[in-house]
Amino acid sequence: MMILTPELQPRWNAVLLDIFQQFITICKANDLTYYCAGGTAIGAIRHQGFIPWDDDIDVFMPRPDYDRFLKLCAQRDLGVYELCTPYNTPNYFMYFSKLCRRDTTIMERADTPCVYGMFIDIFPLDGTADDMDEALRLKRRFEKIQNRMEAISTRYRFTDYMALLTRPHEWGRFVRKTIGFFARGAYRRHLLRKMDAICYRHGFEEAINVVTYSGVYHAKEVYPKEWIVGVTPFTFEGLSVDLPLRYDDYLRHFFGDYMQLPPEEQRQSHHEKVYFNMEARVDLPTIQKLIRKR
Repeated sequence: MMILTPELQPRWNAVLLDIFQQFITICKANDLTYYCAGGTAIGAIRHQGFIPWDDDIDVFMPRPDYDRFLKLCAQRDLGVYELCTPYNTPNYFMYFSKLCRRDTTIMERADTPCVYGMFIDIFPLDGTADDMDEALRLKRRFEKIQNRMEAISTRYRFTDYMALLTRPHEWGRFVRKTIGFFARGAYRRHLLRKMDAICYRHGFEEAINVVTYSGVYHAKEVYPKEWIVGVTPFTFEGLSVDLPLRYDDYLRHFFGDYMQLPPEEQRQSHHEKVYFNMEARVDLPTIQKLIRKR
Protein backbone atom coordinates (compact mmCIF):
# COMPACT_ATOMS: atom_id res chain seq x y z
CA MET A 1 0.00 0.00 0.00
CA MET A 2 1.35 3.45 -0.89
CA ILE A 3 0.76 6.30 1.53
CA LEU A 4 -0.26 9.80 0.52
CA THR A 5 2.03 11.80 2.81
CA PRO A 6 1.46 15.42 3.89
CA GLU A 7 4.32 16.39 1.60
CA LEU A 8 2.57 14.84 -1.41
CA GLN A 9 -0.93 16.08 -0.53
CA PRO A 10 -0.66 19.55 -2.18
CA ARG A 11 0.35 18.05 -5.52
CA TRP A 12 -2.39 15.40 -5.21
CA ASN A 13 -5.02 18.03 -4.49
CA ALA A 14 -3.86 20.18 -7.39
CA VAL A 15 -4.31 17.32 -9.86
CA LEU A 16 -7.79 16.51 -8.56
CA LEU A 17 -8.79 20.18 -8.75
CA ASP A 18 -7.58 20.34 -12.34
CA ILE A 19 -9.79 17.35 -13.23
CA PHE A 20 -12.72 18.87 -11.31
CA GLN A 21 -12.29 22.13 -13.22
CA GLN A 22 -12.39 20.23 -16.53
CA PHE A 23 -15.54 18.40 -15.43
CA ILE A 24 -17.26 21.65 -14.44
CA THR A 25 -16.24 23.25 -17.74
CA ILE A 26 -17.84 20.42 -19.73
CA CYS A 27 -21.01 20.59 -17.61
CA LYS A 28 -21.40 24.35 -17.91
CA ALA A 29 -20.70 24.35 -21.65
CA ASN A 30 -23.39 21.73 -22.23
CA ASP A 31 -25.98 22.80 -19.63
CA LEU A 32 -25.52 19.62 -17.56
CA THR A 33 -26.57 19.41 -13.93
CA TYR A 34 -24.25 17.96 -11.29
CA TYR A 35 -23.99 18.15 -7.52
CA CYS A 36 -21.10 17.74 -5.12
CA ALA A 37 -21.67 14.55 -3.14
CA GLY A 38 -20.80 13.28 0.32
CA GLY A 39 -17.48 14.48 1.69
CA THR A 40 -16.97 16.85 -1.22
CA ALA A 41 -20.22 18.64 -0.33
CA ILE A 42 -19.26 18.74 3.34
CA GLY A 43 -15.84 20.07 2.39
CA ALA A 44 -17.36 22.88 0.34
CA ILE A 45 -19.64 23.94 3.21
CA ARG A 46 -17.39 23.35 6.23
CA HIS A 47 -13.89 23.95 4.80
CA GLN A 48 -14.51 25.76 1.49
CA GLY A 49 -12.46 22.99 -0.09
CA PHE A 50 -11.07 19.56 0.71
CA ILE A 51 -11.75 18.05 4.09
CA PRO A 52 -8.13 18.14 5.34
CA TRP A 53 -7.84 14.35 5.69
CA ASP A 54 -9.82 13.52 2.54
CA ASP A 55 -8.21 12.65 -0.79
CA ASP A 56 -10.98 12.39 -3.37
CA ILE A 57 -13.76 14.31 -5.11
CA ASP A 58 -17.24 12.85 -5.60
CA VAL A 59 -20.10 14.25 -7.67
CA PHE A 60 -23.42 12.89 -8.83
CA MET A 61 -25.58 13.69 -11.83
CA PRO A 62 -29.26 13.08 -12.58
CA ARG A 63 -29.47 10.13 -14.97
CA PRO A 64 -30.44 12.17 -18.08
CA ASP A 65 -27.46 14.51 -17.54
CA TYR A 66 -25.14 11.60 -16.68
CA ASP A 67 -26.00 9.78 -19.90
CA ARG A 68 -25.46 12.94 -21.95
CA PHE A 69 -22.12 13.45 -20.22
CA LEU A 70 -20.97 9.92 -21.11
CA LYS A 71 -22.08 10.40 -24.71
CA LEU A 72 -20.30 13.76 -25.04
CA CYS A 73 -17.06 12.34 -23.65
CA ALA A 74 -17.22 9.38 -26.03
CA GLN A 75 -17.64 11.68 -29.03
CA ARG A 76 -14.82 14.12 -28.37
CA ASP A 77 -11.09 14.18 -27.83
CA LEU A 78 -10.60 14.94 -24.14
CA GLY A 79 -6.88 15.56 -24.55
CA VAL A 80 -5.04 14.76 -21.34
CA TYR A 81 -8.29 13.54 -19.75
CA GLU A 82 -10.21 10.30 -20.20
CA LEU A 83 -13.50 8.90 -18.96
CA CYS A 84 -13.34 5.39 -17.49
CA THR A 85 -16.62 3.49 -17.32
CA PRO A 86 -17.58 -0.17 -16.88
CA TYR A 87 -18.36 -0.18 -20.60
CA ASN A 88 -14.93 0.90 -21.86
CA THR A 89 -12.41 -0.20 -19.21
CA PRO A 90 -11.43 -3.87 -18.71
CA ASN A 91 -11.62 -5.16 -15.11
CA TYR A 92 -13.34 -1.97 -13.96
CA PHE A 93 -16.13 -3.35 -11.78
CA MET A 94 -17.74 -0.15 -10.45
CA TYR A 95 -20.97 0.98 -12.08
CA PHE A 96 -20.15 4.69 -11.82
CA SER A 97 -17.55 6.56 -13.89
CA LYS A 98 -14.23 8.28 -13.31
CA LEU A 99 -12.90 11.32 -15.15
CA CYS A 100 -9.14 10.75 -15.09
CA ARG A 101 -5.88 12.33 -16.20
CA ARG A 102 -4.04 10.21 -18.75
CA ASP A 103 -0.62 11.37 -17.54
CA THR A 104 -1.03 9.95 -14.01
CA THR A 105 -1.53 6.46 -12.60
CA ILE A 106 -3.55 4.75 -9.90
CA MET A 107 -4.10 1.09 -9.11
CA GLU A 108 -6.44 1.00 -6.14
CA ARG A 109 -6.54 -2.71 -5.28
CA ALA A 110 -3.87 -5.38 -5.50
CA ASP A 111 -6.45 -8.07 -6.32
CA THR A 112 -7.98 -6.10 -9.21
CA PRO A 113 -5.73 -5.58 -12.25
CA CYS A 114 -7.26 -2.27 -13.32
CA VAL A 115 -5.12 0.81 -13.98
CA TYR A 116 -6.33 4.34 -14.70
CA GLY A 117 -5.31 7.89 -13.94
CA MET A 118 -5.99 10.10 -10.94
CA PHE A 119 -9.71 10.81 -10.98
CA ILE A 120 -12.90 12.29 -9.68
CA ASP A 121 -15.84 9.90 -9.18
CA ILE A 122 -19.08 10.60 -11.07
CA PHE A 123 -22.20 8.76 -9.85
CA PRO A 124 -25.49 8.48 -11.76
CA LEU A 125 -28.57 9.41 -9.74
CA ASP A 126 -31.60 7.41 -10.84
CA GLY A 127 -35.33 7.59 -10.31
CA THR A 128 -36.77 4.72 -8.33
CA ALA A 129 -40.09 3.38 -7.10
CA ASP A 130 -42.52 5.64 -5.26
CA ASP A 131 -43.06 2.83 -2.75
CA MET A 132 -40.08 2.88 -0.37
CA ASP A 133 -40.10 -0.88 0.24
CA GLU A 134 -39.91 -1.51 -3.51
CA ALA A 135 -37.17 1.09 -3.89
CA LEU A 136 -35.09 -0.59 -1.18
CA ARG A 137 -35.69 -4.00 -2.74
CA LEU A 138 -34.30 -2.72 -6.04
CA LYS A 139 -31.29 -1.24 -4.25
CA ARG A 140 -30.53 -4.59 -2.57
CA ARG A 141 -30.95 -6.41 -5.87
CA PHE A 142 -28.52 -4.04 -7.56
CA GLU A 143 -25.95 -4.53 -4.80
CA LYS A 144 -26.06 -8.31 -5.24
CA ILE A 145 -25.36 -7.95 -8.96
CA GLN A 146 -22.61 -5.41 -8.23
CA ASN A 147 -20.99 -7.94 -5.87
CA ARG A 148 -20.99 -10.51 -8.68
CA MET A 149 -19.26 -8.01 -10.94
CA GLU A 150 -16.61 -7.51 -8.27
CA ALA A 151 -16.20 -11.28 -7.84
CA ILE A 152 -15.36 -11.87 -11.50
CA SER A 153 -13.09 -8.80 -11.67
CA THR A 154 -10.81 -9.70 -8.77
CA ARG A 155 -7.93 -12.15 -9.16
CA TYR A 156 -7.13 -14.77 -6.54
CA ARG A 157 -4.10 -16.95 -6.15
CA PHE A 158 -5.05 -20.56 -6.91
CA THR A 159 -4.75 -21.57 -3.24
CA ASP A 160 -7.08 -18.72 -2.19
CA TYR A 161 -9.50 -19.62 -4.97
CA MET A 162 -9.70 -23.26 -3.87
CA ALA A 163 -9.99 -22.22 -0.23
CA LEU A 164 -13.40 -20.77 -1.05
CA LEU A 165 -14.66 -24.36 -1.24
CA THR A 166 -13.89 -24.87 2.44
CA ARG A 167 -16.34 -22.08 3.41
CA PRO A 168 -19.96 -22.89 2.44
CA HIS A 169 -20.99 -19.25 2.57
CA GLU A 170 -18.39 -18.56 -0.17
CA TRP A 171 -19.54 -21.27 -2.60
CA GLY A 172 -21.53 -18.76 -4.61
CA ARG A 173 -18.40 -16.63 -5.01
CA PHE A 174 -16.46 -19.73 -6.10
CA VAL A 175 -19.05 -20.45 -8.80
CA ARG A 176 -19.05 -16.85 -10.06
CA LYS A 177 -15.27 -16.69 -10.16
CA THR A 178 -15.22 -19.97 -12.10
CA ILE A 179 -17.71 -18.60 -14.62
CA GLY A 180 -15.67 -15.42 -14.80
CA PHE A 181 -12.49 -17.37 -15.54
CA PHE A 182 -13.99 -19.14 -18.54
CA ALA A 183 -16.36 -16.44 -19.85
CA ARG A 184 -15.49 -13.19 -18.11
CA GLY A 185 -16.35 -10.89 -21.01
CA ALA A 186 -19.77 -12.40 -21.72
CA TYR A 187 -20.70 -12.68 -18.04
CA ARG A 188 -19.58 -9.11 -17.42
CA ARG A 189 -21.81 -7.83 -20.24
CA HIS A 190 -24.69 -9.89 -18.83
CA LEU A 191 -24.29 -8.32 -15.38
CA LEU A 192 -24.08 -4.82 -16.83
CA ARG A 193 -27.33 -5.37 -18.70
CA LYS A 194 -29.00 -6.50 -15.47
CA MET A 195 -27.74 -3.42 -13.62
CA ASP A 196 -28.86 -1.16 -16.46
CA ALA A 197 -32.32 -2.72 -16.38
CA ILE A 198 -32.72 -1.86 -12.70
CA CYS A 199 -31.41 1.69 -13.11
CA TYR A 200 -33.70 2.49 -16.05
CA ARG A 201 -36.81 0.85 -14.61
CA HIS A 202 -38.13 4.14 -13.26
CA GLY A 203 -37.62 7.36 -15.21
CA PHE A 204 -35.85 10.16 -13.38
CA GLU A 205 -38.22 12.91 -14.50
CA GLU A 206 -41.37 11.18 -13.21
CA ALA A 207 -39.89 9.78 -10.00
CA ILE A 208 -40.71 10.98 -6.49
CA ASN A 209 -37.72 9.19 -4.97
CA VAL A 210 -34.16 8.95 -6.25
CA VAL A 211 -31.33 6.53 -5.58
CA THR A 212 -27.61 6.25 -6.15
CA TYR A 213 -27.53 2.53 -6.88
CA SER A 214 -23.74 2.41 -6.85
CA GLY A 215 -23.50 4.33 -3.57
CA VAL A 216 -22.14 2.59 -0.48
CA TYR A 217 -24.64 3.82 2.12
CA HIS A 218 -27.19 1.09 1.36
CA ALA A 219 -30.75 2.11 2.38
CA LYS A 220 -29.72 5.74 2.93
CA GLU A 221 -29.06 6.05 -0.79
CA VAL A 222 -32.84 6.30 -1.36
CA TYR A 223 -34.40 9.68 -0.57
CA PRO A 224 -36.94 12.23 -1.91
CA LYS A 225 -36.05 13.81 -5.24
CA GLU A 226 -37.24 17.19 -3.98
CA TRP A 227 -34.07 17.43 -1.87
CA ILE A 228 -31.87 17.76 -4.95
CA VAL A 229 -34.04 19.85 -7.28
CA GLY A 230 -32.19 23.09 -7.99
CA VAL A 231 -28.59 24.02 -7.23
CA THR A 232 -26.84 26.43 -4.90
CA PRO A 233 -23.21 27.52 -5.40
CA PHE A 234 -20.40 27.13 -2.90
CA THR A 235 -16.65 27.68 -3.10
CA PHE A 236 -14.33 24.69 -3.24
CA GLU A 237 -10.61 25.58 -3.24
CA GLY A 238 -11.39 28.67 -5.30
CA LEU A 239 -13.76 26.91 -7.72
CA SER A 240 -17.46 27.72 -7.84
CA VAL A 241 -19.22 24.37 -7.40
CA ASP A 242 -22.87 23.26 -7.22
CA LEU A 243 -24.65 21.60 -4.31
CA PRO A 244 -28.31 20.55 -4.16
CA LEU A 245 -30.60 23.42 -3.21
CA ARG A 246 -31.71 21.50 -0.10
CA TYR A 247 -28.19 20.34 0.72
CA ASP A 248 -28.88 20.41 4.47
CA ASP A 249 -31.65 17.79 4.17
CA TYR A 250 -29.45 15.69 1.89
CA LEU A 251 -26.37 15.80 4.14
CA ARG A 252 -28.19 15.33 7.45
CA HIS A 253 -29.89 12.25 5.99
CA PHE A 254 -26.47 10.67 5.39
CA PHE A 255 -24.24 12.13 8.09
CA GLY A 256 -26.33 13.72 10.85
CA ASP A 257 -24.59 16.83 12.21
CA TYR A 258 -22.11 17.16 9.36
CA MET A 259 -20.75 20.47 10.70
CA GLN A 260 -19.33 18.65 13.72
CA LEU A 261 -15.76 17.42 13.21
CA PRO A 262 -15.32 13.66 13.77
CA PRO A 263 -13.01 12.36 16.52
CA GLU A 264 -9.33 12.70 15.65
CA GLU A 265 -8.85 8.95 15.28
CA GLN A 266 -11.43 8.97 12.46
CA ARG A 267 -9.79 11.79 10.52
CA GLN A 268 -8.16 9.69 7.84
CA SER A 269 -8.77 8.58 4.29
CA HIS A 270 -10.41 5.19 3.75
CA HIS A 271 -9.46 4.83 0.08
CA GLU A 272 -7.01 2.14 -1.00
CA LYS A 273 -4.05 2.95 -3.20
CA VAL A 274 -1.63 0.09 -3.82
CA TYR A 275 0.22 2.22 -6.36
CA PHE A 276 0.06 5.78 -7.67
CA ASN A 277 2.22 8.05 -9.79
CA MET A 278 1.32 11.72 -10.10
CA GLU A 279 3.73 12.38 -12.96
CA ALA A 280 3.30 9.59 -15.53
CA ARG A 281 1.15 6.66 -16.71
CA VAL A 282 2.68 3.32 -15.72
CA ASP A 283 1.43 0.09 -17.28
CA LEU A 284 -0.01 -2.86 -15.38
CA PRO A 285 2.93 -5.31 -15.78
CA THR A 286 5.35 -2.72 -14.41
CA ILE A 287 3.09 -1.97 -11.44
CA GLN A 288 2.69 -5.67 -10.65
CA LYS A 289 6.47 -6.12 -10.66
CA LEU A 290 6.89 -3.17 -8.32
CA ILE A 291 4.24 -4.54 -5.94
CA ARG A 292 5.88 -7.97 -5.82
CA LYS A 293 9.22 -6.37 -4.85
CA ARG A 294 7.78 -4.70 -1.76
